[in-house]
Amino acid sequence: MTAALSLAAGTHSPSLVFLVVFALGGLVILWCGVSWAFDVRGITTRRSQRIRQKNTDTWAAMGRLDGSPTVFATPGYLRFLGALMAFAGLLLLIVSYALWHLN
Repeated sequence: MTAALSLAAGTHSPSLVFLVVFALGGLVILWCGVSWAFDVRGITTRRSQRIRQKNTDTWAAMGRLDGSPTVFATPGYLRFLGALMAFAGLLLLIVSYALWHLN
């Protein structure tokens, strides 16, 4: 009976695997998000240019004159996604820190 109560009380510590996955995932997502958000080494401009070129090639193969007019190929949209990724990375780091301190 007491074993069931201790399980219900949450006396077990979080797995080390979860802590490592959350911490490493948070660091990677934070690094990628900051790189996209601040256009480090022209990442977002090159990526948006590749997306536009791919759309132009795809539409040309279908017989259309120009690439698709999409908002997803703009550097501003990719910078916005980078800011969201950086925020998600910070959240993962905060969660891993909280799990580590909760034991």
